[in-house]
Amino acid sequence: MKNNNPDLLCSSKPNCVSTQELRTDYQIPPFELVSADTSIDEIERVALTLKRTKTVEKSEHRLHLESTSLIFRFVDDVHIVIDGNHLQVRSKSRVGYSDFGVNKSRTETLRQKLIEANLVKPNPKKTN
Repeated sequence: MKNNNPDLLCSSKPNCVSTQELRTDYQIPPFELVSADTSIDEIERVALTLKRTKTVEKSEHRLHLESTSLIFRFVDDVHIVIDGNHLQVRSKSRVGYSDFGVNKSRTETLRQKLIEANLVKPNPKKTN
């Protein structure tokens, strides 16, 4: 499900990942919700267990978080949108050109935490 929300796309800098991206280097697999009744509050409770993460803005279906790096205090923006039975997720550095894979790692940690909380389905295994 791609609704191509411009707020969830990445620029040309390799410091961002998104479920909305079609470009392979910026793309992360979709987050499929276990239940269409999942609330943004449930998602927020899990997301706030990520290190140095706080809520900036929240509405019924949207969540904007900030994650701050430990040493240099760089801020990354994490946007989460409930879109039907999916979560659309983007994690993007505010400054710098590269993020050395931090945003991809963060989104995969978030995915794992949401799976453990039974809010998101595990990704199906690829078969070759």
